[in-house]
Order: sequence, then structure tokens, then C-alpha cells
Amino acid sequence: MPTVHRAGNLRFVIYLDDHGPPHVHVFSAGAEAKVLLGSPDGRPVPVWARGFDRAGLRRAVLEIETRRAKLLAAWRRVHGSEEGRDRHG
Repeated sequence: MPTVHRAGNLRFVIYLDDHGPPHVHVFSAGAEAKVLLGSPDGRPVPVWARGFDRAGLRRAVLEIETRRAKLLAAWRRVHGSEEGRDRHG
């Protein structure tokens, strides 16, 4: 599970065997969230979060919004496309 970005106490990870749509897992002091890298309007969308307060999750989403191009490029490096791995194989 490569860490593809760090910002303060936030660590952004893309799992090697994950599936699309493009997303990152964000870790911080026992908290974790899964955030899609872009909705149709281009904004990151939290899928779920455990242990983050609203301010922490908002900070993570803002960081993803700011670094979206870098994170999408990392997704493509890891998975070869924006689709990622097939869930079944």
C-alpha cells in the first residue's frame, strides 16, 4: 500500500489491489477515510470515514482537491488506468 502523499499528519494511500473509480484512503492518528478523487463536477467525494471529526475530514478533502492532479497521476501509475483492478479478478 504505497503512500502517495503526506500533508501534516495526513497520509494518502492507494492500495495496489484496489478497484476503480479512482480514490485514496486517508489515514491520521487512528482515523481512516475513503475519498473519491473526483465527482462529475471534479470535486473529491468522501465515501466513508471512521475516526475523523468534521474539521479533519474537511482538511483531507481540501488537500485532495488541491493535489487532485498529482493523486490521479499516482492512481494511474499504480493501476495503469483510471479504472483500477477488476473487482472479480
